[in-house]
Amino acid sequence: MKNWIVKHDIFTKLLSIIAAVILWSYFMGIQNPTRTLEYKNLSVQLTGVDELYNSYNLKLISGADATVDVKVSGSSNRLATLTVSQIKVKADLTDTITAPGTYEIPYHVILPESGMTCVGRTPETITITVDRIESKTVPVTVKYSNDAPDGYVFEEASLSTESVEITGPETELDKVSSAVININTKKLKQTLTDNYSYKLVDKNGDAVDSNNISRNVASITVTIPVKQVKKVPLQVTFSPEDAGTDVTATISPKEVEIIGDPATVKDIDSITLGAINVNTAENGDTYDFDISVPTGVSLNAGQPTTATVTVSINDAATKKFTITDISLDDIKKDDTAEVTLETESLEVTLSGSQKLLDSIDADDISAVAEIASQDLSDGQHTIGATISSPDGSTVIGTYSVTVRITRKTSEGS
Repeated sequence: MKNWIVKHDIFTKLLSIIAAVILWSYFMGIQNPTRTLEYKNLSVQLTGVDELYNSYNLKLISGADATVDVKVSGSSNRLATLTVSQIKVKADLTDTITAPGTYEIPYHVILPESGMTCVGRTPETITITVDRIESKTVPVTVKYSNDAPDGYVFEEASLSTESVEITGPETELDKVSSAVININTKKLKQTLTDNYSYKLVDKNGDAVDSNNISRNVASITVTIPVKQVKKVPLQVTFSPEDAGTDVTATISPKEVEIIGDPATVKDIDSITLGAINVNTAENGDTYDFDISVPTGVSLNAGQPTTATVTVSINDAATKKFTITDISLDDIKKDDTAEVTLETESLEVTLSGSQKLLDSIDADDISAVAEIASQDLSDGQHTIGATISSPDGSTVIGTYSVTVRITRKTSEGS
């Protein structure tokens, strides 16, 4: 090892290095030569910004984040301790800017102590843009990503505010035409209420850079009423249910469109117009009904409000019956008059299903004639009779009976 150290003259080399360091330290400490260093991306401090707004209603649009590069010359010792934070770069906007526009503003480099000099700067000036601050009101519009699904409709959206007030540079405000809320309505099948942000757009619908624009509201509550449209058939009922008459109804229109909240509409499968008495209905009779819809829904726009029902009595048959159950109902009785029913029987025709008619006996049918003997003169009179028949059958034609009025005479007259 010793031989290796001697062979390579290690001690001599170490002594040379130490001597060089000592000489360099002496030279730098005693001679202290001048050097130049470059400092990059120094932020420029702007003064007078508040005065721009207070005096001229102007706001800084660009240039607030301006940076510059500077070269500083000074003694090596002093530059060795100089840091970026010690170098101040300032630009004064006071009295330089009084109107909207873009300006080239000079700046000053302030060094922390004497003996240092700024010998170079890039750029020579900084670019500042200012604009007048104004306010305007713009309308809010809502745009849907998709149309309503089949069978549904979107009614007009309601907004917590129909317009927004924006404040900012005049040239930027002039570009703004409206505030737009974009809502995803894909597969939307129920009423939606939520808060949404909005973007400012120009007349072509393109977004406007709004970094320098403030707004009086940050979000807007939007409600989109969703209604379901559904076609439902119209129907009627017949009474009594056990009439036995084979009767059908033709309804015009056959169906209507209803609209309403989906939760209500989904449970509605038909609309009943009303009931038809089959005992009084005859084949071909027509009935007009108002179309009344259930609570919570309404007829869709353009739908009819009335329906016409035509009755068809199917398998209608007739049968004649000879009845003897005939009675008189004297509603204004004359005690001096003797009322005699001269009609002993009536031949009555009934209509109905063959099955029903086959089940009816003559004893099931009766007739009642209403008279007022006080108002009738002596002699023979024809009086209308009301026929009663089993449910489900219809009396065909009109019927009458003959009565005779005979007043009693006092003895000796």
